[in-house]
Order: sequence, then structure tokens, then C-alpha cells
Amino acid sequence: MRIFSHTFEDPEPGDKATLLRYFNGYDYRASGYTYITNYIWRRSYCLCWDIIEGYVCMAGGNCAGDGSDSVISMPLTDNGEYDIPRLRKAILECKRRYDDMGIKFRIVAIPEKMKDLLEEAFGDEIEIFENRDADEYVYLKDKLINLSGRALHKKKNHMNYFLKNYEYEVKPITLDMRDEVLAFATEQKELKEQDEEIDSLETEFDAIGQILKLVEEPNVYSAAIYINGKLEGFAIGETVSDSMAIEHFEKANDNFRGIYQVVCREFCKQLPESVKYVNREEDMGLENLRQAKEALKPEYMERLFYAHLGNNLLKNFHFGIDYYLTML
Repeated sequence: MRIFSHTFEDPEPGDKATLLRYFNGYDYRASGYTYITNYIWRRSYCLCWDIIEGYVCMAGGNCAGDGSDSVISMPLTDNGEYDIPRLRKAILECKRRYDDMGIKFRIVAIPEKMKDLLEEAFGDEIEIFENRDADEYVYLKDKLINLSGRALHKKKNHMNYFLKNYEYEVKPITLDMRDEVLAFATEQKELKEQDEEIDSLETEFDAIGQILKLVEEPNVYSAAIYINGKLEGFAIGETVSDSMAIEHFEKANDNFRGIYQVVCREFCKQLPESVKYVNREEDMGLENLRQAKEALKPEYMERLFYAHLGNNLLKNFHFGIDYYLTML
């Protein structure tokens, strides 16, 4: 069930350039607001978009479902600014489409810095909620490289053990390495299928396959770790500004003590010198993942929220449009 007319699957000529202009048009910071993120997850979440009132509005939900879990994210601007009346109209048009399809309307992945925009546009007509499971962990790049400080002493011990006991080679991932990396990702997926939901692993595996098609894009960075000539770990992500990068995926053979610390370190060393922060995304409410991310002592959390709108808004919306038309 598609809410909007355009998809990320087969962009029409000019669509990618348009989307890049909008994704680059504001300092969103959260990992869901990049072209690459939406491209690599497009097949798992049936992502679609339209331009409404001058904003790119995006929707998505589980492709295997009936559409009832479809949600939108914050509309994108291409000029660094938001006009509150137009933003309100754009969101209300999105809500109208959801209501016409009988789907509950929700806005998700709202960056904390954008929460005020919604409150200004809707006042007490909107309810905004915290979503701890979606909050993203942002680290200083240099700390991930050096693991300096008492709080990271145990992590550094693991890294030093690896550096002392294993000879390894680092390579940036290239297109001709795609099959090799996918084969390694498959091995890791099969090892985890006993402990995690298979559906989530399948969607992640598909997204890894998609980003591997983009490894030679200028803002995509990666590091593959080889021990005795065999791939044993990799990380891949993108830069989203001069000072911020996102690490999308990190996989490693944890039979090698300290390998995760080294994979992360080598990924960070591949990034441009100007990059100061690395967003390593959310923990999805998984306790083991939360503990691991918290143990690395993030510099700050990129907090994300979700919102519901009152059911009486569309009546007011149609009145506003009719009133506007009488003024033409």
C-alpha cells in the first residue's frame, strides 16, 4: 500500500538530484535523513515520497505487512528553513491520505531540534513522545580510534590484545569485493539466527547488499579487516557533513578478541580528517546492544521522538483550504 507516488527503487531522471538537494538542505543529524539510508532500506520498508507544499514527505512500513504500520518522518526542506504554515499544510495533507486509506497517522524519527517546529505548527493539537529505543549514539571520532580515558580502559585492553596477537590488513571495500563481503555477512547472519529474529536479520542483510552497490560513491567509507588473508570483519558508512559521519553496519568474527574495537577504529581512520563525530545509530531496545553502545561512552545522544495528531484536524484543514481559495 503506497501513500506517495514516487519510490526509491527506480528513480526517474532528476529524482535522485532532487532528493539529494532536500537531504542536504538542512542539518537533520539523525541517520534516517540521508539518501543512502533510504535507498538501502527501500525494499524492506516500501519507502515512497512526494513533494507537498514544497517539502519532500516520505512514508514507509514493513513491506510484508498490510500497510497499517506505515509512518512518515519529518518533511524535508531544501533551503535550510521551515515555513510553519506550509509545514502544517504539508503534514495535514499527509494525514488526509492516511485517513483516506484508514491507516493511523504517525510521525516518527523526529529529531529533537525539530520538535519545536511541530509544536509551533500544531500547538496542543499534537502529542509528542520520547522514544528511547530510537535514540542514536554519537561519539567523538578520535575517542573511537584511541579509546582514551579511564572509562574506556577495558575496551582499549581488548584492542591492544588484538593488535599484539594478530597481524591484519585493512582494505577499503570496493565493488569487486561485494560477493566476498556478502558471503561473510551471510556467515554472521546464520550464526545469529538462533538468538535474534530472522526477519530483522534478513532485512539487514538485504540493506548490506544494497549499500555494497554504493561503496564507490564519494561520501561512502568502509574498512575490511583481513587476518591471514581471510575477511574477518568490516564496517561501512557515510559522511553527511564535513564534521559528521554515520556508521551503518559493522560485522566481525568475534572469535578474535578485540576485533570489534579494531574494525571500528579502522573505519574511523578512513574518514576525512574534518569529521569530528560518528553516529553509530540506535540500539533498537536490544539490551545487549544498548550495553555495548553505552560502554563506549557516547559524546551525546541524538534524541528522536514520535508524534500523533488529533482526529479533528482535517475538518479544520479543509476549512482552511476552502477559505484560501475564496481569497484567490
